[in-house]
Amino acid sequence: MKRSIKSHQREVVQLHVIANAAGTALTGLDLHKMSMADTGTGVKTLTLDEGLQDAVVQVTTATADTHAEVSITSDSVIVINTFDNTDGTTAKDAICHISITGSRVSDRY
Repeated sequence: MKRSIKSHQREVVQLHVIANAAGTALTGLDLHKMSMADTGTGVKTLTLDEGLQDAVVQVTTATADTHAEVSITSDSVIVINTFDNTDGTTAKDAICHISITGSRVSDRY
């Protein structure tokens, strides 16, 4: 039996993908809802098919000794930078598990 979920949030969308270390391939539940480009060592640029308002992006790296930093540059473009943990500043390609939550509705109540 399906139950209705009630929320004050409007039209919430969740997207989940895994990006390979090279930044050339996406896998996961929502791989067809976005595209990815490798824009440098340790830099992946995601472009969503449909923009999201007030997006929250969570990234977990699955490559040893790495961490990720995220920049949301517009409603549809997200840039992920991954670094080597040894010094924290050297760019390093890494596998990334990415979760994006946002809304398709701009007005709030």
